[in-house]
Amino acid sequence: MARIIDSLGYCVDVINYDNPKPSLRYGYDLLIDIHPGIDRPYLPYLNQGCRKIAYITGSNPVVANRAESDRLDDLFARRGVRLVPRRQAQLFPPEVLEQFDAFCLIGNQQTLDTYHDFHLPRTFLLPNTGISGMAPEDTKRSSRNFMFLASGGQVHKGLDLLLEVFPRHPELHLYVCSSFKGEQDFCELYRTELFNTPNIHSVGFLDITSSHFCDIANSCAWMLLPSCAEGMSGSVTAAMSVGLVPVVSRACGFEADHATLLPDCRIETIEHMVVELSRQTAQQLAEQSRRAVMIVEQQYAPECYSRLFRQALEETVHAV
Repeated sequence: MARIIDSLGYCVDVINYDNPKPSLRYGYDLLIDIHPGIDRPYLPYLNQGCRKIAYITGSNPVVANRAESDRLDDLFARRGVRLVPRRQAQLFPPEVLEQFDAFCLIGNQQTLDTYHDFHLPRTFLLPNTGISGMAPEDTKRSSRNFMFLASGGQVHKGLDLLLEVFPRHPELHLYVCSSFKGEQDFCELYRTELFNTPNIHSVGFLDITSSHFCDIANSCAWMLLPSCAEGMSGSVTAAMSVGLVPVVSRACGFEADHATLLPDCRIETIEHMVVELSRQTAQQLAEQSRRAVMIVEQQYAPECYSRLFRQALEETVHAV
């Protein structure tokens, strides 16, 4: 993004979105804000005619916050324990978003639909990106091996649902690659499943460019992510880059021809899906794996993002 802005002749200053007192000295002709709000520190520094782009990476916080709350309620109903919400986001004031000149959103049409209550400016949908050159030549993938790849907010991402399923199927293996270790209440509630269930391998958070990640990915067939709200999940594009076939919720921001979409995220639905997938032949799996890599290279390569972001930027800057 910075290289593209630079190529159009701008000098680029970058500040943390949550820094209330950044050191600003110049007047700005272009603003890109990842989380617009009412009281933003850059406001006195915007030149007259400054073009303003709201650059959003997730679903409408109203929808996402409610979705996580519903997941936590569901977990409480199942296990009688109330966990801490970890993905609650500050809401966008409608009158602020509507004052921007453009709305760039990482996601698909379903992601955009979560903003239906806003009167948005001109909108550009941008893809998340995969990692080029990560697909292995030879693998020992097994259709019985699944990877959960995510960051924080395990209930939001749906790990609790998978931990209800896999203990019932000891012949199937789940590799948990996420930052669950930083969520003590979750680890305590699912201690048995995470740390004392032979077919659940609790790996932790991984560098997706590391050999450790590649070694695990090369043994797995599927990437599972029954998340309740996303923009367009970068975990999914990273998994596809190494040939994993994504099996995800509709909220992850992908179309049905790019990923296997769960009809819903009920435990019974997920269980039925993983059992059926585990029966696929090596040939079926190899074909789907190759297709996942091809889709990343054609639709989610960094070059795809660059082309679409440049187009959005140029059209916004030069709009009359």
